[in-house]
Amino acid sequence: MRFITLLAGLSALLAGLSACAPTTSGGMTSAFSAAPAPADFTPRDPSRPELSGYIAEGEGFWLELAFREAPDGGVEIDTIIDTGAAALLNPVLEMAEPWLAGGVRRFEGHTGRHGDVTLILQAGPCAIGGMRYGHFAMLEIAGRPYEGCARETGPHPLWTHEIGEFLPAIEACRADSAVSAVAHVRGAGQRRIVHARHDDGAVVVRFEYPGSGRFDCSHNGMRASWRAVSDTEPSRPGEGDPVFIPGTLPAPGDGCYLYERVVDGEGRLVGALAHDVCLPGAVS
Repeated sequence: MRFITLLAGLSALLAGLSACAPTTSGGMTSAFSAAPAPADFTPRDPSRPELSGYIAEGEGFWLELAFREAPDGGVEIDTIIDTGAAALLNPVLEMAEPWLAGGVRRFEGHTGRHGDVTLILQAGPCAIGGMRYGHFAMLEIAGRPYEGCARETGPHPLWTHEIGEFLPAIEACRADSAVSAVAHVRGAGQRRIVHARHDDGAVVVRFEYPGSGRFDCSHNGMRASWRAVSDTEPSRPGEGDPVFIPGTLPAPGDGCYLYERVVDGEGRLVGALAHDVCLPGAVS
């Protein structure tokens, strides 16, 4: 009965991802719609900024995950949870197996005093007030749910930690590629986004066209412009780690890739992040 109850609770959390996501008023032209900030809400800095991890926060809770290398070469997760009434819980959380099941990041653990703890992170444009995040967050402590947003922390965040900032430009570039002479290249396989960045008021999205090379689309909010990327041009830091595949969530089991679901502000699927877990040192 305990197992069935836990499954029911997690199913409710996953179902709530769409409900808790900020709504939008214009599809991909307005990826974010800031939810009202909780009373006295102030985003908190990580306590271990030298370590990669996440901060999740929202009404009534604050949580920090910090990843560090274990003596056996694995990964240990230092966790702090502050719910006010039960401040600074320190459960031992572990990455759920199989990792990225259902396309979400899930962490599980237990505290002797407060029972089971589950954290689910869903990639997408979450917001609290004027603060923007890269994941929606679902936290459950002994059956009590908390909802909020999460952001990646650490010295070397993935380029996709700002995926919500990039989604409108990605969508605009995809639409423009249907008519652009530079980008309208017919190659074998699916077009992939391997990087995106802010550059002088614009978002530069780097597409990889299998068999046809790389193309940069610069979108300034009004129009898109394209350029072909030379084969001799070095990759940008973090390029291809991970890869964003727009419009679909591939089935698991494709080589070394695990897929993370990306949703928009209304909880609709907009694509997947493909993580190559065969890369040296890959933990996410």
